[in-house]
Amino acid sequence: MHVQAVWDMLSDQKIWNLLGDVQRPLDEDIIRLMFIEIFSRVKVLEEENLALRVLLMEQGLVDEELYAITRRAVREFLKEKDDERARESEFFARSGIPFPEWVNFKLRGTFSDSSNSSEGL
Repeated sequence: MHVQAVWDMLSDQKIWNLLGDVQRPLDEDIIRLMFIEIFSRVKVLEEENLALRVLLMEQGLVDEELYAITRRAVREFLKEKDDERARESEFFARSGIPFPEWVNFKLRGTFSDSSNSSEGL
């Protein structure tokens, strides 16, 4: 892996560009760096979530029953969103759209590669 890949991990935009370039292989070092970044972000979210939960309950702003009800509602909402994404993925898988074009659509809202903007579907 070249040193530039390490610096590419410091920007969300660069990470999205790296993931969006389906022609570029992801070597183990890049994958390792992405997992480190993702794990780091998950840990921060976990800490913030627990801190906010403690504050809300300690201050008496939210009781445990309301928290549990809200959490179930959020879980159901996320399940519905995941089911929606699964249906969308299945649709694209059956449509015959090439994977690189699907990635462009997910990242940029277009089926054409931004470097080939004059070409369309």
